Amino acid sequence: MDAVQCFSNLIKCAKLVALYRPNVHSYEKGSILKKLMCWLWFLIIHGLLWFFPAKVIAALLIEEAESRIIPILAVIICFFGFAYISSLSYFALTKNFSKFCEALNDHQRRYGTMIKMPFIQKVNKIAPYIIVFDVVCISSGIGSVIIIWKKDMEQYVYPLTFDNLTSTALVLFTAVLYESIVASHAVILETIFTEISILFISEFTNLSKQLRVNIGIFNMKENQNSAALENTIEKLRQEFISLIDCFESSNSLVRHFLFGSFAVFIPTFCFMLYGFTRRSLTTGESVYLLLLSGSALVLIVIFTVAGAILSVKAREPLDELMKINVVSVTDKTSQSVILFVSRLTGPTIGFRVYELFTLDTNTILAALGTLLTYAVVMVQFSDSDSKKTSACPSNITLLY
Repeated sequence: MDAVQCFSNLIKCAKLVALYRPNVHSYEKGSILKKLMCWLWFLIIHGLLWFFPAKVIAALLIEEAESRIIPILAVIICFFGFAYISSLSYFALTKNFSKFCEALNDHQRRYGTMIKMPFIQKVNKIAPYIIVFDVVCISSGIGSVIIIWKKDMEQYVYPLTFDNLTSTALVLFTAVLYESIVASHAVILETIFTEISILFISEFTNLSKQLRVNIGIFNMKENQNSAALENTIEKLRQEFISLIDCFESSNSLVRHFLFGSFAVFIPTFCFMLYGFTRRSLTTGESVYLLLLSGSALVLIVIFTVAGAILSVKAREPLDELMKINVVSVTDKTSQSVILFVSRLTGPTIGFRVYELFTLDTNTILAALGTLLTYAVVMVQFSDSDSKKTSACPSNITLLY
C-alpha cells in the first residue's frame, strides 16, 4: 500500500492552510509563477500568525498594573508558540514528508503491508471533515469569549476596539481567522502524530508476537529446529532495524510540534496559576487562558501517553529474546540475538524532543512533578501573602 496515497487527503489539507508547500518542478509549465504563489500564500498565513504575538506585546507595553504583566505574558507565549510550531513544521513537512513515505514504502516492499496502514487510509478519507469540525468548535469557543467579555479582552485586540459595530465585526473576523489557522495546523499535526504512533505501536507489537510464537515453538520442540529459529531471528532483527529507520524519519516531522507544545503549556500553566493566586486575572482572561492551557494539556497528555506506550512496545522484543537458551543454538543464531539485544538495550527508542529528552514513561512523571512543584510553591506564596496582609491593621494612629 502506497504511503503517499494513504496520507494524500491529510497533505491536501496541509497545503490548503500553508502547512505544506507543494512540490513544483522546474520543468512544469508556469513553474515560476506557481512557486511565487506558494511563497505568497506562506507569507500571508504565517505573517498573520507572527503578527498576533507582536500585537499582544503592544498590550503589554500599555499595561500599567505590574501584577497583570505575568498573565499577559502567558498569552504572548501561547501566540509565539503557535507561530513557532506552524512555521517550522511547514519547512519540516515540506522537506521530510516525502522521505518518510519513501521509507515506509521501502519497508513494505521488503516485509509486506504494515498492519494499520489500511486503517489509517480509511481514517484519512474522513480527515478533512474531522479537521473542519474541530476548527469550527475551537474558533466558535474563542469567538464567544471575545464577544461575551469584550471589556476584559479589549487590550488584546489593540489597536482595534469594540466602539462600533464595524470595529467589533473586524475584531471578531480577525480573531476567528487567526484561531482557525492555528487550530487547523494543530489538528493536522496532531493527526500525523497519532497516526504515526498507531502505525509503529502495532508493528512493534506484531514483531514481539512473532518472536514469542517462534521462540515458544523452539523451546517446546526441545531445541530441535535451530536452523529455522536462526532464519526467523535474523529476519525479525532486520525488520526491526528497518522499522527503527522508518520511525527515525518520522521524528523530523513532529519534533517542532512536540517541543512547541511542551514549551507553550508549562509556562502558560505556571503564569495562569500565578494570575489566579494573585487574583489579577479578569473573568474573560481566565476563561481564555483556561481554553488555551486546556487545549495544550490535551496535546501533552496524548504525547506522553502515546510516546510512553511506543517506547515500551519497542523494547518488548528484549523480554522474548531473554527466553532463548543461547547455549543450545548455533553461533549464527547467537550472533543475531546479541546484535538484536545490543540495539534494544542501546539508545531509548521513542519520539525525541530536540535531543533534549525522549517521550517515554519517565516523561509522565517529570511533567507531573514540574507542574505540581510549581503549583505547591504558588499556593504557599499566596497563603503567606494573605497572612501578611491580614496581620497588618487597616488604620494605624501614630502617637507623638
